[in-house]
Amino acid sequence: MLPPNHQDNAVKPFALSFSQSQMEALLQNSPDLVYIVDLRLQSLIFINERVSDILGYSMAEAETLVQKLSSIVVHSDIASLGEALLTRFRLLPSNETAEFHLKLRHKDGSVRTLRHRCRAMIKEGGENTQIMGTAEDVTDSSSRELAYQKNQYQLKEAEVIFKCGSWEWQSHETCMRWSDGLFRVFELSPDQYPDRCIEYKVYESFIYQEDVVKVRNYVRQLLSEKRGTLDLEHRIIDAKGVLKYITLRAKCYFDEKGKLARLMGVAADRTEIESYQNELERRLIALKKSNQELEQFAYVASHDLQEPLRKIIAFGERLDKKYKEQLGTEGQFFIARMTNAANRMHGLIEDLLTYSRASRQLESQEPISLNEVAKEVLEDLEVKIQDKKAVVEVDDLPTIEAQSTQMHQLFLNLIENALKFTKPDQEPMVQVRVRKATLPEIKAIPQLNPHQSYFCFTVKDNGIGFEPQYAEQIFAIFQRLHGRSEYEGTGLGLAICRKIVESHQGYIGARGNIGEGAEFYFYLPHRRSGVSA
Repeated sequence: MLPPNHQDNAVKPFALSFSQSQMEALLQNSPDLVYIVDLRLQSLIFINERVSDILGYSMAEAETLVQKLSSIVVHSDIASLGEALLTRFRLLPSNETAEFHLKLRHKDGSVRTLRHRCRAMIKEGGENTQIMGTAEDVTDSSSRELAYQKNQYQLKEAEVIFKCGSWEWQSHETCMRWSDGLFRVFELSPDQYPDRCIEYKVYESFIYQEDVVKVRNYVRQLLSEKRGTLDLEHRIIDAKGVLKYITLRAKCYFDEKGKLARLMGVAADRTEIESYQNELERRLIALKKSNQELEQFAYVASHDLQEPLRKIIAFGERLDKKYKEQLGTEGQFFIARMTNAANRMHGLIEDLLTYSRASRQLESQEPISLNEVAKEVLEDLEVKIQDKKAVVEVDDLPTIEAQSTQMHQLFLNLIENALKFTKPDQEPMVQVRVRKATLPEIKAIPQLNPHQSYFCFTVKDNGIGFEPQYAEQIFAIFQRLHGRSEYEGTGLGLAICRKIVESHQGYIGARGNIGEGAEFYFYLPHRRSGVSA
């Protein structure tokens, strides 16, 4: 601002010192903010009415801003900024324009970015004394530029991380424009192609020879069918001679005449993924072969052991009957021990055969009434249920697609298991329940397919139970939580159940506590995978 005692001939603030009113009117009507700075007074002496549109201040308010301009300048060091600008303005050549960006606070509190252009107006003693400037609000364009730069940076980082690059072709061009990422995929230096343009024949020269015809045929088909997307995989030999697997994805644009006008897409190096997939497939094939050989071995070995065991049992029984008196007490004891051991071995082999069959598709799956299965199982266990004075409650069970023999084995093993581990002072109670599984619980079990519908079955008893930490162990082959002298069995019953459930694309688990009984739950699909429920 001018000092109060300044001479009358001094330039008045917010008024031009010359008489060209036409010039003042022109400046007032400028679409940009126009201002004049007196470098001697270090003050604004003119500003046009655009200050209201750009910064929200009236002309009266703008007059007060002359004294406190620093209050609306957004900068970390306003004093240093002011000194730097004054120095620059004083020495600015007459034929040059000083251009800079400055952030100013709008009346509503928002920050606006203004691009300033200043030129010298009056010079005295070799230094400029007045500067005229224009300011343009570039806040939105600056934000867009920053966002664009950020997006470009992120895209470049993504290309490095994912080993990919983008490309574009337009009908008026004879080549494809590549991003830096695509040059990296092909091990080419972008410096060799300053305009980032690659002719198609150059691209085709990298295609693996056996894939060239496939690529050409695909392109012909794409053009003839006017497909909206390009989706192609092929191999290349990069500039360093390395074989790579490439995936191309692009959006195709056709003009009104049906001619291809533009292609925009990405190309990704999937060599590592291909290597992992090949290695995984190789290991899966080896594992499948090993499992098949193991199952075949277990089946054959168990089957071949049956005949010698039958002979041991048969000859033991003959010895006991025919030479019982001659054997004496000790001989009879040895014969009994031998026969019992042979019978246990026979039971173990039978269970091994069942376990082996559980993972073999010996019969096709078909609609099976589990009510009929449960009825047959209870008939098989009728004597044991009566001896135990047990109560077995069974819900109305559904019909599912399954293997009849294996469903019989599954329910037989679980109910028989419940009847085995009972409390001596309590009548056994076994409950077989079923309900439709909910989607959240299906999603919570990784082994189940969320696009499939399942039934959840439970077999609950009031027996001796087990400690919760053994809930997984009890399904392992030959695992027993109790000695053979306490409870009979081979340790294969629950392992067979798991095999059966898993072969039907289901899941089985257990819950229990000591003295509080056990509950086995298993999920079976309503129908086979690939058939909607």
